[in-house]
Amino acid sequence: MKNKLILPIICTVIILTLLFFGCGEHYDDDYEPIYQDAIYIMDADGSNKQKVIDVDGCCNVQFVPDSDKLLYMLRRTDGTNTGSLYTVNTDGSEITQISGELKIKRDLPSISDDGSKIVLWAFDDSRDYTYDLYMVDPIGSGITNLTITANVSEKDATFIQYQDQEYLLYVTYFNENEINYSTISMMNTTTFEIDTLYVREIEGDHGFKKPIYDWVNDILFTIYDYYSVFEYNSLENGNNTFVSYCGLSTMDLSIMYNQLLFHYNTIIKYDYSLNQTNELVDGYRYQIFQDTVIFCTSSQSNNGDIYSIKLDGSDNTMLSENGFYPRFSKDGTRIVYIGKYEINPRRRNLITN
Repeated sequence: MKNKLILPIICTVIILTLLFFGCGEHYDDDYEPIYQDAIYIMDADGSNKQKVIDVDGCCNVQFVPDSDKLLYMLRRTDGTNTGSLYTVNTDGSEITQISGELKIKRDLPSISDDGSKIVLWAFDDSRDYTYDLYMVDPIGSGITNLTITANVSEKDATFIQYQDQEYLLYVTYFNENEINYSTISMMNTTTFEIDTLYVREIEGDHGFKKPIYDWVNDILFTIYDYYSVFEYNSLENGNNTFVSYCGLSTMDLSIMYNQLLFHYNTIIKYDYSLNQTNELVDGYRYQIFQDTVIFCTSSQSNNGDIYSIKLDGSDNTMLSENGFYPRFSKDGTRIVYIGKYEINPRRRNLITN
């Protein structure tokens, strides 16, 4: 009798074990998620997230104004720590490599207001990291070297409007008679005439960086010597004033509200109409549109999240998890960013996997 009872009990235990492990939602304790990077677009309030394309090693992405295209950079795989530039339609179609074999510094390229011109800075292997400025278009129809200088390095270019004309504002580094110099210069994008605005003797490459221009008030801002923000009260022949120390060489400008953002441990807001400087929020890779700032919480990858905040410090709101390098569309209604998604969802059981 005892043996007859044992067999049904053993069978019941086996069946229950199979049901428990085979059909239930029980996961492997050693599970490690695998992620795929991708470019995403969402509305400015964080709604309507849509994946555009999968990417690997994406450094930055932005909207191309007055078009249905995005501009993005991928890390090259040749060990040079440089990038290659691509465009893609916002629906994920027509992926185009537009930078040829150029080895591009992995900064955010500059795009003209009408979206027809893109400027980047790239170097040649034979020139020991001396950069030239190059101009391309969003469809990759041609690449033009704007500077063609063997011993002068040009970079940190941005399109500006000055006296009703379009210019490139940028910095240079060069050595003359064993003395290092840095300049802020500008180039007319129609005539390609170059004007040197400011020249400083420097040590090493601790010169000008990331100049930006408020054309309404004729005020120029620049980082100098890596760790200082300076204000010039005119684009040409202006007097400079020290604003603040800074950390990462990134700045952004809201002309409408006379606000300058830069990074010094946190994101700093400088109201230059009132000459007031205040901490805004912890974050990186920020951009201003009118009175709203978007930023991410990781300085290097999409392991952080994307937030928006008002310039007065209110409405600090998370827009997306796992996002990096957010950028507004021209009208401020949409945001593009680098995100990720899990490609091995954790729904495996221990028997079949």
